[in-house]
Amino acid sequence: MLTIAKYHDLLRPLGLDTIEGVKNFKGKMLKRRGGRRDIQQITLPNNHGPEIVLYLKRNWQPHKKDGLHSLVTRGEVWSQCRVEWENSLALQRNSIAIAEPVACGDECSPFWEKFSFIVTEAARGEMTLHDFIQTCRDSRERRRVLAALALWVRQFHDAGFASPDLFSRHIFLERGEAAKFCLIDMARLDQKDQIPPKLRARDLAALNISAPMRFLDARERLQFLKTYGGDDELQHAIVKRTAYLLARKKFRDFTR
Repeated sequence: MLTIAKYHDLLRPLGLDTIEGVKNFKGKMLKRRGGRRDIQQITLPNNHGPEIVLYLKRNWQPHKKDGLHSLVTRGEVWSQCRVEWENSLALQRNSIAIAEPVACGDECSPFWEKFSFIVTEAARGEMTLHDFIQTCRDSRERRRVLAALALWVRQFHDAGFASPDLFSRHIFLERGEAAKFCLIDMARLDQKDQIPPKLRARDLAALNISAPMRFLDARERLQFLKTYGGDDELQHAIVKRTAYLLARKKFRDFTR
């Protein structure tokens, strides 16, 4: 499978219009995870405005269990990048902003993924939510943005979406007159007619634990939950899930 939704003429000279070209491409390396995955930044000229910034994510050593799971649940193998691609399109259809999908491709055996990639545009917004809560000291601006965020997360859930990766670093903020938000990295996305309280609590706990205590105080967290429309039962479930996540090493920064 190979899909190019936009920028064909810009991707072709870079070799990013073929699977082999994607494998051989060398751009600005941002992250490499033990030879299993990498992320590169690509900057393209634009005769009609600012430079175009793209991100290339390559999955070199996929977990076979993911391919087998998709075979069982979908009747065919879907690569992780294809899953992220389709999730992005589903969010866009429901007016939820996501880093614009540009291209996607994969190689799959009858039972599992062998290689996949996805190219997206840079997310709309000037900073991540994590950067905002860390740097903004204007209490009125913080209240305004956090209230807008709470309503936006509620819209996300009410539209039938949920994600365990709803972290502050995965949400970009465009401040403006009315705060707007844009997601990245939605490879894990639940889609249901109605999102149950358990999944809402899971997502809100992910958002909670990705905002360290030194950046966001208890009063701001409670006001966020109130604006979202949460009750005591949901708050209890969030606290319980947060405690569960705190047992993981990668979340220990929360209490520092």
